[in-house]
Amino acid sequence: MTTATQLKQGEPGDGKTTMSQTKPIKLSRYVKPLSALSASLLYLAEEGNDRLTINQAAFFLIAAAADARGRPLTPSEIVEGAGGVLNASLANTYKVLLPPSHKEYRGIALGWLQQEVDEDDQRRKLLRLTPKGVAVMRAALVALGQKPKDEPDGETS
Repeated sequence: MTTATQLKQGEPGDGKTTMSQTKPIKLSRYVKPLSALSASLLYLAEEGNDRLTINQAAFFLIAAAADARGRPLTPSEIVEGAGGVLNASLANTYKVLLPPSHKEYRGIALGWLQQEVDEDDQRRKLLRLTPKGVAVMRAALVALGQKPKDEPDGETS
């Protein structure tokens, strides 16, 4: 039986995480979902560039999920909604996910997301998937072992 020691979290924001021997986790039952998650993250890394961080990949996945639900979010809503898990430096570095319009990101911009002005509040810039972002998200779902819902059985892009 494969087991691992559980992590015990300290109080939020105290930066303390300790190892606890109280409840072992049976990892064998998580092999398939962990393998699928690894495959999906590896796909994002391959499609991205050598500067794509795990935080930026997570940011992309959150933005993609929000857009797929029909409720796109702003960059600050994504960072704030992650409850401190995503690094605050994403306030600028998420721009690597946008089309290459800023000179700092030319040559490394992925073009997976685009910003659109919110019709209800012109100050808000919502993040939406670009066609390239949709293709990347579909492939990441396939790597996870998921069939995109709008595709018939046996057909993937």
